[in-house]
Amino acid sequence: MQPRIAAAAAAAVVVAFAATGCNILTPQATQIEYDPSDGVSGTTGAVTAHNVMLIGDPEGDAMNLAVTFTNEGEATFMEVRYEDMVEQVRLPSGVTAFGFPGEQQIVVPVSDDLTFGSLQNVAFEADGAEAVGLRVPTISTDLNGYETFGPVTE
Repeated sequence: MQPRIAAAAAAAVVVAFAATGCNILTPQATQIEYDPSDGVSGTTGAVTAHNVMLIGDPEGDAMNLAVTFTNEGEATFMEVRYEDMVEQVRLPSGVTAFGFPGEQQIVVPVSDDLTFGSLQNVAFEADGAEAVGLRVPTISTDLNGYETFGPVTE
């Protein structure tokens, strides 16, 4: 009788392992962070910059920095650096968007050798935290879906 119980227990262990074995060998895809859009993301201090993109008209002399900030802490200032330009923006707690239609914009100059589709260095630093440098994609307003994202001149 004991061999039957041992065999049944062993069979149960084999079935359980076979049914769940893939999870042991393969990490869950839902646990892997990635950027689901055209932009990139990074964190400095209590602030995360999501989906950062530089968007501009190929004939223009400026680009719009489209970004959504999530501030998990107190209100703070974010320093944005691109080439020789440094701009500070105030971020309250919560979510703040820049550069989307109807939102305030951070406008940056276009360098002479810019090629749309290339990656540009943009650094973000929240109130004295360690800065995060991102390789941000440059996107043309000629692309479908980005026609209204170019910089707005006042």
